[in-house]
Amino acid sequence: MPGRRESKTSPRSREGNLAFSKQNTDMVSYEDLLIAQYLDELRKTKNSMKKRREVPQSPYSQKLPHSDYGMSNRRPMSATVAVRPGSGRPSSGARKPKIDSKFIADPSLWDPATPRSESTNSTSQRRKGRPASAPVRRKTRPFSATSNLSWFYKNPARGWSAHSTPYSACSDCNGYVDMTRSALTGRRIRSQYLNKPHTIRCLAFKNGSRETMCRVAAPSMKVFLEMCTERLGLGFAARRVFLEDGKEISEAYEIPPDSEVYVSAGENFKDPYKSIKQNIAMTNGAKWTLSGVLLPEEGRQKKTKCKVSKRMRNLLESNRYRIVVYRNGYATEPLEIVADLDNVEEFLVACTAKLGLTTHAKLLFDWEGNEVKDLREAPRLPDTVQEASSPIYGPLWVSVGEAFSPTGTIHFIKYLRRTIKGQLKEAVKYKNQVNYALADEKEKVTITDILSMADDELYSTLELAEEEVDKLTERLQEIEDKLQKIEELQRIEESEGSHYRMKHIKEWQFEHRLVGRKGLRLKVYENGSYENDQVFYFNLAGALRGTNDKNQILTRLLDDLSTNHVTANPHNPKIAPVVKKVFDQYGKEITNVHDLEYDQEIWVSFGEPFINPFTYCIQGMFEKCSAYIMNGETFVIREPLNMELIKNRETYTAWEASVGYPPYDYTQAEAPETQSHVQDLARMGRIDSRSTFLQAKNDEKVVLYPEVNCSQKLKKGGSTKIWPPEAQVWTIQKNGYIRCKSMPQLCLGVSDTKVDLTLGKETVSGFVVNIQKKATGNTYQQWQFNPDASVTCLAHPNLVLTYNGNRVGDEDNQQPEGFLPGQSVYLIVTDRRQKKESSNQRFALKQERFDNLGQWKYNDATNTEWNKKALSWPVKEDGSLNEEYDWPMEGYLLPNAPPLHKPLSKMAMSGMAPLRLMAMKNGERDARLAMPVVGPNLTNMLKDLNKEKGGKSGKKKEQHSKLMEKDVPVPETDNVEEDINLHCVDRTVRELEFIMFLDNCTSLLNLPFAARRLYDSKGNEHFSLVNLRRDDVVYVSCGEGWMDPKLSKDQQQRRILLSQLSQDIAKIRQYISLRNPEKYVLEMEGNMVANTRIIINRQWNLEEEQITQRRPTSTERDSQNLQESSRATIFDEEEENMTYHEIAHRRSEQRLNNLKWPWERLINVSQDDGADDPDAYKFTDKEMYDKYKPQPIPRISRDTLQRFVYEDGYIACSANRALVLGVLEQEGRVNQVLLVKRRPDDINQRWVIRENGEIRSKHSSQMVLTVAMPANEPFSEDEEGRPLTFSGCAVTLQARKLNMYGKAHQKWRYDAETGYIHAFFTNPYDKEITAANHADICTYAISHDSKIDQPGYLAEVPVQSSSDRVMIKNITVCTSCARAMRGRYKLQKLPEKTEFSCAMGEAKKMKLQQIGSFRVLNGKVDLSTHEADLTLETWEDTLGKLREEASVRSIAKEINAAKTVKTIKILAYKNGEGRMHQGELVCGSSIEGILSQCTHKLGLASAARKIFTEDGTLVMEIDDLIDWAVENYKSLMVDQLERILHGKENTTAEDEEDAKEPLQEKDEEQMGDNSQPEGDNSGEVERGEGEGQDSNAEGGDNAEVDQQEQSKVQREREQILSQVQIPPVDVILRYPIEVWVSSGPEFFPPEKVETKLENRKKRRAFRSAVSLELDMEKHILRQMKGRRLEAQNPGEYRSTRSSRQPVIVENNWQEPTVAEQLKHDTVHKLETHLAEVKAVQKEKIRSVSINTNRRLYQQPDMKRVLVYPNGESVERALYVWGETLEEILDNATIKLGMWGQARIIYNMEGKKVEKFDEINKDELLCVSMGKPFCKPKNAIDGIEIKANWGRARKQYGPAATDLVVTAPANPKVNVDPFGPPGLALPPAEDNTSSTANRPQSAKPPAT
Repeated sequence: MPGRRESKTSPRSREGNLAFSKQNTDMVSYEDLLIAQYLDELRKTKNSMKKRREVPQSPYSQKLPHSDYGMSNRRPMSATVAVRPGSGRPSSGARKPKIDSKFIADPSLWDPATPRSESTNSTSQRRKGRPASAPVRRKTRPFSATSNLSWFYKNPARGWSAHSTPYSACSDCNGYVDMTRSALTGRRIRSQYLNKPHTIRCLAFKNGSRETMCRVAAPSMKVFLEMCTERLGLGFAARRVFLEDGKEISEAYEIPPDSEVYVSAGENFKDPYKSIKQNIAMTNGAKWTLSGVLLPEEGRQKKTKCKVSKRMRNLLESNRYRIVVYRNGYATEPLEIVADLDNVEEFLVACTAKLGLTTHAKLLFDWEGNEVKDLREAPRLPDTVQEASSPIYGPLWVSVGEAFSPTGTIHFIKYLRRTIKGQLKEAVKYKNQVNYALADEKEKVTITDILSMADDELYSTLELAEEEVDKLTERLQEIEDKLQKIEELQRIEESEGSHYRMKHIKEWQFEHRLVGRKGLRLKVYENGSYENDQVFYFNLAGALRGTNDKNQILTRLLDDLSTNHVTANPHNPKIAPVVKKVFDQYGKEITNVHDLEYDQEIWVSFGEPFINPFTYCIQGMFEKCSAYIMNGETFVIREPLNMELIKNRETYTAWEASVGYPPYDYTQAEAPETQSHVQDLARMGRIDSRSTFLQAKNDEKVVLYPEVNCSQKLKKGGSTKIWPPEAQVWTIQKNGYIRCKSMPQLCLGVSDTKVDLTLGKETVSGFVVNIQKKATGNTYQQWQFNPDASVTCLAHPNLVLTYNGNRVGDEDNQQPEGFLPGQSVYLIVTDRRQKKESSNQRFALKQERFDNLGQWKYNDATNTEWNKKALSWPVKEDGSLNEEYDWPMEGYLLPNAPPLHKPLSKMAMSGMAPLRLMAMKNGERDARLAMPVVGPNLTNMLKDLNKEKGGKSGKKKEQHSKLMEKDVPVPETDNVEEDINLHCVDRTVRELEFIMFLDNCTSLLNLPFAARRLYDSKGNEHFSLVNLRRDDVVYVSCGEGWMDPKLSKDQQQRRILLSQLSQDIAKIRQYISLRNPEKYVLEMEGNMVANTRIIINRQWNLEEEQITQRRPTSTERDSQNLQESSRATIFDEEEENMTYHEIAHRRSEQRLNNLKWPWERLINVSQDDGADDPDAYKFTDKEMYDKYKPQPIPRISRDTLQRFVYEDGYIACSANRALVLGVLEQEGRVNQVLLVKRRPDDINQRWVIRENGEIRSKHSSQMVLTVAMPANEPFSEDEEGRPLTFSGCAVTLQARKLNMYGKAHQKWRYDAETGYIHAFFTNPYDKEITAANHADICTYAISHDSKIDQPGYLAEVPVQSSSDRVMIKNITVCTSCARAMRGRYKLQKLPEKTEFSCAMGEAKKMKLQQIGSFRVLNGKVDLSTHEADLTLETWEDTLGKLREEASVRSIAKEINAAKTVKTIKILAYKNGEGRMHQGELVCGSSIEGILSQCTHKLGLASAARKIFTEDGTLVMEIDDLIDWAVENYKSLMVDQLERILHGKENTTAEDEEDAKEPLQEKDEEQMGDNSQPEGDNSGEVERGEGEGQDSNAEGGDNAEVDQQEQSKVQREREQILSQVQIPPVDVILRYPIEVWVSSGPEFFPPEKVETKLENRKKRRAFRSAVSLELDMEKHILRQMKGRRLEAQNPGEYRSTRSSRQPVIVENNWQEPTVAEQLKHDTVHKLETHLAEVKAVQKEKIRSVSINTNRRLYQQPDMKRVLVYPNGESVERALYVWGETLEEILDNATIKLGMWGQARIIYNMEGKKVEKFDEINKDELLCVSMGKPFCKPKNAIDGIEIKANWGRARKQYGPAATDLVVTAPANPKVNVDPFGPPGLALPPAEDNTSSTANRPQSAKPPAT
């Protein structure tokens, strides 16, 4: 290179370098080997690479085919690290380990174009195998930064970078020259930035294209490839470069400057002009011939050869087919599998995987059910369903081992049949079209292709069509044949069931040795129940292991039943849940396990006797009977009924009853075998031939034998087990017949057969009752029903129908002696029984007809058991028939009925007989809607309580027995206090009965809320059921007062609405009284003794206690009154023993004593010892009485009772540490906390105070101290007349709640210093939610739509969908709303820590029924912290107004008109502060509540009064603020759209700042320093007298133009807005609205505040710059002076010509230097300038003149006046307050809702009020917007005039009002008589003056 010195290198160093050269060794590095393999693979695959997309995201995001060679994730060659000269990168020969060249497997791997000898220095780019276009960016040291020290390269201590060889570009050495020689010589190396590198400059094109190109300049080849990859958008990294002639370039110097090259990603060169050359060759060589254009051979396009991939070629060459498979038994979800015909196992594996079989596939079946073992035998899919070119075989059905199921095959064949039928239909249609064409009926041809065919083509087409039709017909017939075969297999499968497919599974019997002994499967029921059966398995083999004792085996069975989860928790366990006995269905106890059968039903008992779970009834049973003649004797034998015999004979009309066996040809039993068979049958089922039989009318040999028995009662409609279905239903007629409903020709009758039976322990005799043919007038078939539920036969009036206890299927049934074996006895008539046996003689009728339900209500039974079981009886108590029933009566005849009438003694003994009342809704007038409600049966409970108390006294029992003997009813008392108290709750038995009765009324009457109050027909309220009698009419209410049903509907509705509204308001009032409990602490109730109850009370305060002592409480007043009354009674008793004289003296002294002053009464107290004690005068010795009388208990201060100490886990009383808080016994969920004596072994006295405020019990961490909420009575105040409070509420131990909110009554704080334990120590939000849950308030009124963690429920509510279908919707509701939904919807408690908002608050939005805690105010109130009091006040006023309303519609309209509460969020700022401070986020639903919150959060000195929006709008209502927010949103949206449409969205911030600066300056000039913040009214500037007049005059001409322009802009904005969808209001209100809050002053715009602040900042910056410069100059001046003084230069002596001072001293240290003087002048100038700046920027402060002589406080001159709008009625007058006329006008504008600003005030005389002093308090004034004064009647008169004018025009036509009134001219006064009087002018002398002086409004004189 010119200008470069050659470096000399020593021979030794040169030899050292050559020793490590690759040219002198046979060793090859691993890297070279990998690169060689990479290049070979690249060469093989570069032609087969496919381009996936034009411009991928990254050229390296795609995997190359060679990526598996060498190293994983290898980068291409062009992406190697760019080794720059001097970078210190080691060469491959210096760093890599060497391997022998014999390890190179193939020498041809090396590229012949780049031999090793020539690529030693040039292959460093390919060292890492990356393309040059994608290098790895590394921080390398630039070559120009190399050191000039030669020892740097020889120092062995340097790193590997010190031994690298720097290179420089040179054309003589293949682009690189070794520069280390000059470095090793020690000479100075020339700076490398002087060497000009070689630069590649060319125009690069995409390979094969001339469209995509870019100009590239790069220093090296790899950089060039990288740039081409990015700029040309190649899909892969650029790897090859070609010249225009197709020559490939390998080095950078081969690219000529400014040449054109083609860049490839690895593919070969593609000529971009190839297509153009072909077109030119075709154009030049094309020739026109007679047959068309003849193209040359060069231009013809050759046919493209289809290249098949290797994989596809292998698939085609191999023996593989496509086979369709199904799962066995299915014809859906087919799968296609490519199978090798020689490998069936592989095909089965594929079927297993693709079909998702649970086990391995084993068998294959074709569609005929044949097993396919070789895939070559698989049938080919019919051509009709072949869709692909390659044939598809199958289908095959895959089985895992089970047999072939024809179900799936049938569906597939039916699908083929439908397909073939469709094709056949089309083929026939096509054939007919061809026939039409041949018959020259072309108008019927619809296929256009046929019309274009010639005749010969039509004939050939017809032949083809006929062949196709024949072929499809044959194919269809084959399908039908196969379908028939498969259907036979399907019928076999259906008949065999699951056994058909499970034939491959071997079946073993239970007795098989591998199975073992058969176990028992039992159906277990609880004793007395036949529902909820549970299957129980008992391992009999395990039970027999080790023992053969049947008792031990039974014990093991009982133990297994006890440990079973079903019987471990019975429904009503009376003793420990341990099974003691097992019974069968007949009540027989099972003592041997071996007697049990498989699937037997058993009943388990826990020690109690067997309770029959079944209801038995009398049934008529019909069985087949046959007659045989053997040896001259007739044998009639019964057999089980065959259902085939009764086919087509279901009704009674098909049968004929006969007495005695009907005659026909009987079967002759002559053969010995037949005779023996008949004898065997006779021993089991022979019956009497004289009985009643049924014979089929159509077949005389079909005979049935009817028999009466007793069996289990079956459900009506489900009696499929018996025939006929209604065999258990009997019909009772008035004439006494009991007929079988299914066979009305049969009835019950008494036979002449007399039998002896055993009933209990006695033997009775009677006549058998059986089924007989009905005969009219037969007394043996007529029955009489008695009042005691017994039945007697008219033929035997002394005998009673009796049930002997036999049941069908019971083995213990007794058979009378002498009775045939085929006959059974269940009913007889015998003598009356006594005591327990009388139950067998009582019967009842159970009616279950759907058309007359409720017949049981007409019975006269006094026993409640009959009403419970809904039993009926045909007669009344007097024995007459009950005509209220629907006769004839139908039902089940039940034996063993309970007594119809209960004895009076038992009724009185129980005292709690269930009472039936006719309940109606409160105010209901329709008596037909009365619902019978039966009270609860508490007899057993009362008996148990009586036993506990020891029963009644003997005297009372005697009186009671005497009353019972006389049958005198015992009067019941209404005093609930005399009832027996329950031990579990603080309630009596009567109260419990009353509450349970109301619960029944709630469900039966379908009340919207729980029933709470009960009234009789006279309106008297009852608190118990004592004074009510049976079937009394009562009215039930949900809490509202009595509503007389005699009132009109409107009056009742009015009372209901007002009552519901008052209840809602009462709830709100109760919530407000409970929502913020403060200063409540733990306290001991009463005295400090053990077992004292712990309560909470107000924290003790000395001042409050003194006040309360001065004011006695109501209880103290009551006690005083009680003492006075008791004293009066004592005096009355004493006066009985006194004379009249003494009585007179005593009363006079008492009267005089009352006239004395209190201090006069206390003068002689010490002398009169018995004055205060009324009992003292009864004793003679006063000293002894005072000594031994009971001393009063010293009163302990409440302060002592409220102090506790927490030590060692105990909460002890601070005054007595031996008394601690504890629980006696933890029973139930709520336990009372008491003050008990400390016991170390009692864990119930240990407590843990947690940091979260919970006080947990040591006994259970889930139990915490909880305040018992006060009694919830939202309809009134509490019992004592005081408002609800937490004072005196007990402290209990309850389960802790895990929700975040709603557990404020479980939060405490222990103050160790004072000893107080504070209650309700939590945030206000938790207190409010807790109070809401207790006060029955929906939490949505507090939290609105905010989702909070609170207790709640998930309700399933039916919702009406758009398609009139009822859908179930799951909603989340709070506890209060769930309480109102209880009993209506299914409720499920939500899991803990579930955040939600109550859905009842948005019920209308969600289209749900309004069923919440509120009656009418659901979702219409806001009870948040600052809104609750305002809401209560508003609705109390509304309730007061509505009480005066008489119209129901007005009340309902007013309530419904209340809008749903909308809570909005605002960002509040102080008025006058702009946005300088961060705004406060406030949420509220009313302006008053928002102002209250703003006063608190913004810290205003006075209450906030006004709210302004950003544009200064005064907000008076919450709806106005919402409307403003919506309009503001629309305005902002239109502005944004306009900016987008006009291209203003790209406006930069700098332009905005530039635009703001002149505006700020202009505002600053206009505003000056007069703008003052809020509260300072001195800065308000009033406009001058003539200010603004010129502008109005100038703009008057353009007013119309501006108006048009404004309307045009408004239309454009509306048009833009109409094209955009505005979001809902809820979306807009999600973001807070910026408002400014003021305490009175007017709105101060935030822009002005910001402008003023900005100006202050600018002035401060300007002033600070001058001050900074001044400080710097002063500092320099001080430094100069200090240096001068420190140096103390004596100066220089200079001679002068002065004789006085010939020598002077210059430049001494006391004389300031010239520079110092100049600096001093600069400082002076800066000080002067700074003073001027401060003077200019000084804000003008107005001096406020203060009158020191005025009063310190002046009474405000506030006046209240009545104002009404001008011209309207005085009835609209409202009160307003004000201190000035302007304030009165403003308040009147707001209060009266005037559309404009009130400006003038008139008094009632029409005089304008101009001064405030002219107004008197409570004066009636008229306010006007500018119009003159109009009397209140004038407006009415004007309306009347307009109405008359309209009536006249309507009645007489438009001309009726066209009147012209003329009047003569007044000679003295020239005035229009119809004009205003103010225009009257004096008469003029001449006409000219008259015309000139007349005003324009005056008219000329009329003629």
